[in-house]
Amino acid sequence: MSKNIVSFSGGKDSTAMLHKLIEQNVQIDKVLYFETEWDFPQMARHLQLVQEKTGLQIVKVRYYRHFNEQLACYGWPKSSGGWCTARKHRTCVKYIRGIKGDKTEYIGFSADEIKRTQTGWMKKRKWPVKFPLIELGMGEADSLRYCKQLGYDWDGLYNVFDRVSCFCCPKGGKKKRQLIHRHYPELWEEWQRLDGIATKGAK
Repeated sequence: MSKNIVSFSGGKDSTAMLHKLIEQNVQIDKVLYFETEWDFPQMARHLQLVQEKTGLQIVKVRYYRHFNEQLACYGWPKSSGGWCTARKHRTCVKYIRGIKGDKTEYIGFSADEIKRTQTGWMKKRKWPVKFPLIELGMGEADSLRYCKQLGYDWDGLYNVFDRVSCFCCPKGGKKKRQLIHRHYPELWEEWQRLDGIATKGAK
C-alpha cells in the first residue's frame, strides 16, 4: 500500500490541509516538519496542540548544519528564496525519498497559490504530489477561518502577520522588522544579534 506523507509547515494552510485529510479518512503515515531553528516560539506550542488534536506524531527534520552557522558563512538569504529555501527543500525531499515503497506527498498550497505547483522543486519529485486545498478551492482566508473553528490561534501570530514562517524571514522586508520590533521585543533583540552574524558572513 502506498504511504501518504504530509509536508507540514505548521502554518494555517498546512494545518487546514491536515485536518481536511483526516475528515476525508485519508490514511496518514507521516507528518513531516522542517525545523529552521528560527521558528517563532509559538510554533512549538502549535505543533504540540496539533499532535494532541489529531493523535498524529509530527516528524521533525533539520539540515545537518545549523542555520546560524550558515548565516555566518553566507549572510542573509535572498528574499527571492536563497540558501534557506534550498536547504529546506533538499532535506525534506531526501527524507521522503528514503521512505521505501510507493508514496504520495500532500502539500498545503492554497487555492491562491496554484502557480507554486509548477516550480522546479515540484517537478523534480519522483512521486505523486497532491494539493488538497487547491482541490477543495480553499484560499488562505478559508484556511485561517477553518483553523480558528478548530480551536487554533497560534498565540495571536496571525493577528499580526500574514505568514508565520521564520520570525526573521527576509521575505517579510522592512514591514516584518517593524512588526517584530513593536510586538515581540525579545525576538527583535535576537534578530539584531543575527544581523551581526550575517554581517560577518557577508564579508
